[in-house]
Amino acid sequence: MKINMNPPCPKPKLALGVEPHTDMSTLTILVPNDVPGLQVWKDDNWVAVNLLKTAFFVHVGDQIQVLCNGKYKSVLYRSLVNKECT
Repeated sequence: MKINMNPPCPKPKLALGVEPHTDMSTLTILVPNDVPGLQVWKDDNWVAVNLLKTAFFVHVGDQIQVLCNGKYKSVLYRSLVNKECT
């Protein structure tokens, strides 16, 4: 299990966010907050994820894609820095 926390950025105008990537893990579970910026790659476009405050966001990682021979695809996602709130 891997746990990450992304604290508020003290200088968001200087930050770049998180580059597009997939996770090497089996599953990724994200706990929503009030700051938008999560996007997933779908149909050759970046799509904003609207997280529900009362639900976890779960997506498939690289290990599931390998174990099921590509039946389930690992999610390509990125995180943008929100310049108005952190």
